[in-house]
Amino acid sequence: MNATMKLDTVADLALRVATVRDSVALTDVESTVEELGECRRYDVGRWYLGSSRTIARDLVRTEEEREVCQGCPVRDRCLSLAVLTGDTDDSIHGGLLPVQQREVEAALHRQGNAVVLMLPSRVEHVVEQAA
Repeated sequence: MNATMKLDTVADLALRVATVRDSVALTDVESTVEELGECRRYDVGRWYLGSSRTIARDLVRTEEEREVCQGCPVRDRCLSLAVLTGDTDDSIHGGLLPVQQREVEAALHRQGNAVVLMLPSRVEHVVEQAA
């Protein structure tokens, strides 16, 4: 994944964050991530980026960590926790670098409640096609 993401990817991730935000209490999100996150099997420092940050270096250095996130059962909740608490400065959450997390955060704020309003019609549309 590039450091910057396609708009449809950012919008999809913002939709996922909004869904978590509207369906689960933040304290429950945090405890679920701590209990079930794949990262719990590793040293926590692995997911924090150093002080000499460049996007190119972060992409290379964090490839293994981000691969661990790909198979994590609570990936959306982890990303949601970071975005909703503003913890997007220096660590990987949900397989995304801080710059990517901030893109999702910005999209969530730009779309406001429109993200949530899109969900039922999107689900309804999928159901109609399947029928």
